[in-house]
Amino acid sequence: MAADRMWRARQAVRQHARQLLRQPRDVGAHLARLHASLELPGAEPVQGALADLFMQFGADEQELKRSAVQLAQGRLAPHVLRGFEARVSQAAIPRITPLATRWSVLSRPSADISTRARRCSVDDSRLLAEQATAAWAAGDLAAQQEFLHHCVTCRDNLAFMLARRAVLRTAAVLPEEWQAVSLQLEQSNEATP
Repeated sequence: MAADRMWRARQAVRQHARQLLRQPRDVGAHLARLHASLELPGAEPVQGALADLFMQFGADEQELKRSAVQLAQGRLAPHVLRGFEARVSQAAIPRITPLATRWSVLSRPSADISTRARRCSVDDSRLLAEQATAAWAAGDLAAQQEFLHHCVTCRDNLAFMLARRAVLRTAAVLPEEWQAVSLQLEQSNEATP
């Protein structure tokens, strides 16, 4: 039942996104897409829909933007929420913006964000950490290695930190492979200006 509802929400998000590509200033399509995004898990679809709306509407439409932010506020990270709130009474955001996500269809994510954020979302990192924790509990070495490879390749410090914390709740020390990844991630953070 929940999977069916999520599938319908994804279809609605796509349908409204296609409508916005044809008519980018269609207020009804923006709001319908935002509502459909709220039916999906995580913050990224909601943030992407909101970024597209903020890209199309400026200071003259601040009531629309304020209403959209109020709808989405429970799903957004505090710093993202502050970013949108600061732009409610201002001009439309630029097409390339750190507020956009891969779910945005009119706006584009800025390259001025972390490597991890460009490669995977916070939602993805949390899900991967949950899966890695389950792999740890099940003793699934192959899944753990895949997770560790992802963390190093994508420099996904968030996923690693969340999974590491869970592992250390049940283990006295990190396994050797995990410790090596921890060291690699620390070194890559130090090398980044």
